[in-house]
Parts: sequence; C-alpha cells; structure tokens
Amino acid sequence: MKIQEGVARMWFLLEKLRQPDVVQLLVHLLFVGICLYVAWTDLRERRIPNDALLFGFLFTTLLALLFPDAFSWSMHALPAIAFTLGFVLLSLWWPAALGMGDAKLLGLLVYGLGFQAFLSVLTLACTFAFLTALLLLSCKKIKAGGTLPYAPFVAVGMLCELIFHLLDFN
Repeated sequence: MKIQEGVARMWFLLEKLRQPDVVQLLVHLLFVGICLYVAWTDLRERRIPNDALLFGFLFTTLLALLFPDAFSWSMHALPAIAFTLGFVLLSLWWPAALGMGDAKLLGLLVYGLGFQAFLSVLTLACTFAFLTALLLLSCKKIKAGGTLPYAPFVAVGMLCELIFHLLDFN
C-alpha cells in the first residue's frame, strides 16, 4: 500500500506542477535568482556572466517543452527576438548607455516572462536607475555622464515583479 500511496502523491505533485501559475512562479523565482547573481557580479566586476544567462535560457526552454500549456511560444519567443535585437543594436550604437550583457539579460527576461511582465520589470528598473542617478548626482557621488551598473536595477525590478505576481497585481 505504501508504494501505491507514494506513486499517487508523485502523480498529484506532477499534476500540480502542470498548472500555468506554478510554471510561471518557477520562472519568476529562477529569474530572481539569476538577476541577484548577475547584479552581484555586475556590481563587483562590471560584467554579466554569460553562463548565468545561458542557464536561464536553457531552463526556461526546458520548462516550455515540458509544460507547453503554461508557456506560449508565440507570446514569448517573438517579443524576445525583437527586444533582444533592439537592445543589442542599442548596445552596439551607444555602449555607454547599455552594455551587451544587459541587452542579453533583458532579452532573457522577455523570453521567460512574456511582454507584459517584462515591461513591468523594465519600467521599474528604469525608474529605480533614474532616481538613484538623481540622488547620486545631487550628492555629488557621480559626475554627469558617468555610468552605473544596470543589472542591480533589473534585479530590483524583477523582485518587485515577483511580489506583484505573488499578490496577483498583473
């Protein structure tokens, strides 16, 4: 009887994991972890590690393949390609404004979160970056034309998006 109960519990857990909300929560949690790691690295070394971004892409793709009902390729892949291309072109044209690592990080977030949640993260990240830059400029901690690492602001935006997702504000 214990084996049957164990199998029944495993089956119940797998069925629970198939729900779109659970898969989206897994993606949100994964991206919060990646953003925190990337933000720490960006603050210390002023670079974004490709291995973290590759892991996020592969894990998100695996979730999309395992749970196709919870992950719409048309809702995620096409905006991800468009935004990533736009961010990469911006990075090439104006490298001081946005680094290539930031462009790839933002592309990953579009891919995993979808358009609406990504816009929320991007808006929050830009707002926090702007307010921080104003504060640092007013305190004369940085000069006009200076740069700040952007990944920490993306991490804050991603944390806020996770909270919004958990509270179901979106």
